[in-house]
Amino acid sequence: MKINGKRKSSPTKKPTPDKVNGDQPYVDFKFVYPEVKPTFQNASRPMGFYLIVVVNSGAKGDEHRRRRARIRETWANRNTCEHSNAMNNPNLKDKMWTLVFVLGKAGGEDDKKNIEEAKAHNDILIGDIIDNYWNNMVKLYMGQLWASLLGTRYTLKTDDDVYVRIPNVINYLVSQGSPPRFYGGGTYHSSPVFRLGKWKVSEEDVPEKIWPPFNPGAFILFSADLLDILMSYIYIRKPVHTDDAYIGVAMRDFKVKVVHILSFVVEHHMATLIRTKDNCYMLNVLAYGHSVDIEAMDHCHKRLEELCHSNTTLKTLKC
Repeated sequence: MKINGKRKSSPTKKPTPDKVNGDQPYVDFKFVYPEVKPTFQNASRPMGFYLIVVVNSGAKGDEHRRRRARIRETWANRNTCEHSNAMNNPNLKDKMWTLVFVLGKAGGEDDKKNIEEAKAHNDILIGDIIDNYWNNMVKLYMGQLWASLLGTRYTLKTDDDVYVRIPNVINYLVSQGSPPRFYGGGTYHSSPVFRLGKWKVSEEDVPEKIWPPFNPGAFILFSADLLDILMSYIYIRKPVHTDDAYIGVAMRDFKVKVVHILSFVVEHHMATLIRTKDNCYMLNVLAYGHSVDIEAMDHCHKRLEELCHSNTTLKTLKC
């Protein structure tokens, strides 16, 4: 593997049935460096990013392209009121951030459209892997590898069905003293290791019955000093397709504390909650996930912009 991306790797072969899991494909893991990636001015110099937001997105179909477009218009938009406020805050104005979408390949017309989109927006990573659920682990590592080589203080791994108040996440980290060895999110505790269904893993791969505490894939906030641990762990324990839980195992084995960020909320009905919760709830939450559809993104964005422009805060609301 050449991390400079100059050597073209062969496409990942279609997963074959795993001997232990029966009909479940195994993770054909390998490090993949993106063939398509953003370019930056003065690319030969360290960019000094404080936060890189790495959004796993789908390569197949227009739905994911619509989601990416809406994210650019809403929570990744640098012209929001909250972003303007951050630029006027002396503690935040020098905290640079960027956002990228991480894709594999779907074949045919989809790949052509995705490459055109990448050229138009300069915010997409495309790796030479089949874009499917079983390769989510490979996509996660591809995004983190790219971010680690680019240089950043933190990464936030997320998906394209969430809403994140990026300036406020940066403010949270700054308020915590920009902590090292940081692994945070909306932590799950006492989650069972499934032996059946979509999330099943074999007893041979994961003998435990309960996963250690881990942060679900909607929001995984890492400090960059943990990325070496993440990269090396695949040589210690075989990756499984439940990428978020696997990371929790790695962090446990390296004795990294799991930080439950109360304002990172993961609910199955978040699209409904965004429409029905009061303003105190909306301002308390920094990251809303998951299953946030395009209409819910719009609704959330409109509410937050109205609250910001009217200078409505948790303090003024007496929440």
